[in-house]
Amino acid sequence: MALPSTARNDPSADERLQIIQAGTAACRLYGPSKTTVSDIARLLGKSPASLYRTFPSKADIWDAIAADFFESDLRFAPSPAGDPVGAADQLKQTMLGHHRLLLQAIHGDPKMFDLIVLSASSNWSSFRQFRNRLHGLVGELIRVGIGTKEFQPTDVRAASCCFCASLLVLWDPRIVGSTPSNHCEISAHKLVSFAIDGLR
Repeated sequence: MALPSTARNDPSADERLQIIQAGTAACRLYGPSKTTVSDIARLLGKSPASLYRTFPSKADIWDAIAADFFESDLRFAPSPAGDPVGAADQLKQTMLGHHRLLLQAIHGDPKMFDLIVLSASSNWSSFRQFRNRLHGLVGELIRVGIGTKEFQPTDVRAASCCFCASLLVLWDPRIVGSTPSNHCEISAHKLVSFAIDGLR
């Protein structure tokens, strides 16, 4: 987790980061349903009560851990601006990239994946930030596509929400985690291409 420069010398920010790192380690050992605040405190060599001086509740600790995982492990960036890639191709990269990162988490980091499913199911701020960031990125790419005449002029915010809603199966951890890979014969590529065609 990268801290902003203004927080690097802030003791409370350092304390927060240490708790998040220890909480992530505990979650990977025991899973989110079995990890306790005492487990996290033990890894830090502190008392459980001391953690509540930084976070008001266990749920707030989990939310911060999930936010860090969303930010560090599930952030996908499409091709940089200036690359000779159209908006439609960048949209496809973005949705397939998010889907791929979630699948990697399911198989490579299953206990942390369970945590982000909990975040989505509980509508924690960490999941809302992840969702809003994706909506914003999609909206910006739609705006670019309208400017280059790849897409029809439209209400960008509404188009972004509808586009993401139509592809929920690819980026919402609750659905990605509960859908067998062979559940549907339609590939992720075809789903995204179909959604993009609706913007043209």
